[in-house]
Amino acid sequence: MLPPLTPAEEKLLLRYADPEAPTVDVDNLPAKTLMSLLDNAEFHGVLPIMLRKLSGDAQLPSDQELRDRLENLRQKATIATGQSMLLKYHGDRIMKGLAADNIPARIVKGPVFARKLYRNVADRPFTDIDILV
Repeated sequence: MLPPLTPAEEKLLLRYADPEAPTVDVDNLPAKTLMSLLDNAEFHGVLPIMLRKLSGDAQLPSDQELRDRLENLRQKATIATGQSMLLKYHGDRIMKGLAADNIPARIVKGPVFARKLYRNVADRPFTDIDILV
């Protein structure tokens, strides 16, 4: 079950979810609040943006469980970015093959959204390639 957030925490999550919003100061946030925010960010698909904004550990509470969780989530995010890069590579190969056979097609969603809607492509990982033929 997803941990509930207070209205103030919901506003904070929205700031973390906005790729263009400035980094949020978390100096006075308890570790439990940050853990709840991470759970909600993961559920809503904005975790990569939040992790990018939490990249400086100096401002985080010195809670080992929180730091371990962040390390685990960062490793998963790195893997997701690598998988997205691999999918993009294979999608490009497929598109070249289709073009060589004069088959009209376009890649839609995932990598297109990542490239066109996000300044940091890693903010929008994807898990498949959708090709409209």
